[in-house]
Amino acid sequence: MDVQRFRAAWILPVDGDPIPDGTIEIDASGRIAALHDKVDPRATDLGRVAILPGLVNAHTHLEFSDIESPLEPPEPFTDWIRSVVKNRRGRATNGDDAVRSGLAESIRAGTTLLGEIATNDNSAKLAQTPGPLVVAFFELIGLQSDQAERQMEIALRHLQQPTDSDSGGIIPAISPHAPYSVHPELFVRLVKLATQQRCPLAIHLAETQAELELLDRSTGPFVDLLTEFGVWHDGILPVGGRPLWYLQQMAELQRGLVIHGNYLSDEEVVFLAAHENLTVVYCPRTHAYFRHDSHPWLQLLDRGARVAVGTDSRASNPDLSVWRELCFLRNRHAKVDPRKLLELGTICGARAMGLQEQTGSLTVGKRADMTVVRLPAAGDSNPYSNLLRLENEIAGTLCGGQWAHRTI
Repeated sequence: MDVQRFRAAWILPVDGDPIPDGTIEIDASGRIAALHDKVDPRATDLGRVAILPGLVNAHTHLEFSDIESPLEPPEPFTDWIRSVVKNRRGRATNGDDAVRSGLAESIRAGTTLLGEIATNDNSAKLAQTPGPLVVAFFELIGLQSDQAERQMEIALRHLQQPTDSDSGGIIPAISPHAPYSVHPELFVRLVKLATQQRCPLAIHLAETQAELELLDRSTGPFVDLLTEFGVWHDGILPVGGRPLWYLQQMAELQRGLVIHGNYLSDEEVVFLAAHENLTVVYCPRTHAYFRHDSHPWLQLLDRGARVAVGTDSRASNPDLSVWRELCFLRNRHAKVDPRKLLELGTICGARAMGLQEQTGSLTVGKRADMTVVRLPAAGDSNPYSNLLRLENEIAGTLCGGQWAHRTI
């Protein structure tokens, strides 16, 4: 690949000041070589656009990307899980086509890094070139003790896949699914494995009030669901459990992702703020779909905890666009600095998965992962003020310096 230069109305590095009428230079290896605050006559002028770091989707399930609209009903949550299981069991294929579709949709939406919950080892075969980096969190489920050894074998085999985050492709990681589907002893073993392997680990945690009831008293809708699935018996979970216990186990991880975190307590927020290796992944439109109480993301940020943004899946979201998630937050929280929102959808997600040295900002030496956004005709001295608007379409996506999607 030859040296490339692109000029834009605005370059927004995220880790530095906005650059008006700037030029970004990409070297032959697909990395950012320079950012210029003056016109370079050799540069290709992309017009009235903003060049941003590639968007980061810190949590998604691509296997459901062929679902046209979110599964019903959103309430109670356990009935929605029944719908998910029915959808998965009713598939005529192993879901590879859906994953391909989800990757293509993500690229069109400007995404260059995904935290994907994988249910098989086909991810490496499905990666596109050029295409986004994919951290493949293998989903592990085992509430009963006799499932533990098999799940540990699966986890280790997945983590032994070759990886190269410099050149792109698939980066293996693991995801013990949730407290209601993974026995605490298995969870501890998986955390230890992830710590030894220095890989990210993700868990759905503090997602619903029903989950809190299950952990605390071993009662509620989850008992009925797990009994129906044939995996529940009295005493399988210790009474008096809390999400805090899971966070405490994750404290030694290199990177831990707390997926959703809708119902974190004040004590858990304080714990997260004290552990920079842990990130809460907030999925705004999925949160709204399930009509949850207000999410504590602002409280987390105020305390200094780390927060990133994900889309979850099309089983709970109309699309896989991180851009639309950020616009949704901008519309609902106009007082929040839009620059901070952009960080949640870029560098914060990269940091959550341990890839902040590779991507997430427009920094010399990093991969040239970039999202190009078409701007309105009217200008503004503050490029962030009108940036996060749905009418500002994604006009292009570059992954490692190569166009993966382009309409300009």
